[in-house]
Amino acid sequence: ETGRIYAMNVDHANSHGAWLEQVDTSNLCLEVNHPLKAINDVNDPNGEIGVCILSAVNLVEVSENEMESVCDVIVRMLDELIDHQDYFVPAAANFAKNRRSLGVGVTNLAAYFAKNKIKYFDKQAPNKAAAIMELVSYNLIKASVGLAKEKGTCAKFNLTKYSKGILPIDNYCKSVDEFVKEKLHCDWEALRQDIKQYGMRHSTLTALMPVESSSVIQSSTNGIEPPRSLISFKRSKAGVMPVVVPAIDKHKDDYTLAFEMPTNEGYLKVVAALQKFVDMSISTNLYYNTTRYPNKIPPQTELVKDILLAYKYGIKNLYYTNTFDG
Repeated sequence: ETGRIYAMNVDHANSHGAWLEQVDTSNLCLEVNHPLKAINDVNDPNGEIGVCILSAVNLVEVSENEMESVCDVIVRMLDELIDHQDYFVPAAANFAKNRRSLGVGVTNLAAYFAKNKIKYFDKQAPNKAAAIMELVSYNLIKASVGLAKEKGTCAKFNLTKYSKGILPIDNYCKSVDEFVKEKLHCDWEALRQDIKQYGMRHSTLTALMPVESSSVIQSSTNGIEPPRSLISFKRSKAGVMPVVVPAIDKHKDDYTLAFEMPTNEGYLKVVAALQKFVDMSISTNLYYNTTRYPNKIPPQTELVKDILLAYKYGIKNLYYTNTFDG
């Protein structure tokens, strides 16, 4: 009933990630993959507990011309946070301060698609997603290199693929090339040379999280998800709040609603296109409209097909399996 399968393709997380050390686990929301080290006791300073240090770029509010400066501000802000915040145990501080692993994602993708009159299942959707995510990823890495010039690299930078000159565009799952035909727009080779010369301040930069609570504050659609309806009601400690998709007056017919998608294939292709430029993972949901099936039960074969399709396209994690019961 909760939709919790929470699958992780560990081989993809290692083959297509930024860590040189083996990754075995993910965080609760399935977008952060860290190498961890068990603690002997609660005060063990040598263990490593992964810490989620996150932010997201609002794709509707930030123009392409502003992307470089916005990404620079985000990276600098989160970098300050690493040293400023209190940690619940020494092993968490050990991980955060020596790895300086950031996870910056995107939000309002559904509104971004609607603004451009693109449905999630359209052929151009993965290409549009790839183009904007390349810009985000490139400028985040560039910002980290800039901070490395000023403050030095993180202590364990040598334990990342970045230290070997390997970028997300080098080790992504090549099955994505079947449907992502968008050419690279950024000067990745110049950035690669800068990384070799100056290193990076952070072990990772990108992870696409659900953006649930903060999406309400900023009136964005959740992360990369298609909305379930144009107007929804979200419950918090403050009570029940109605939430309206951005620009509903202009683009209500342009939105893709989650349970109106014919299948999950188009959405999974969008996720895979984004993953091409992401060094950690993406919180990826599946959607099934139960009214389409006999007895309102989605067949296991369809679920397995989607899980295998996600695997084929190099998707690292699957979060909720959502069902609509009317």
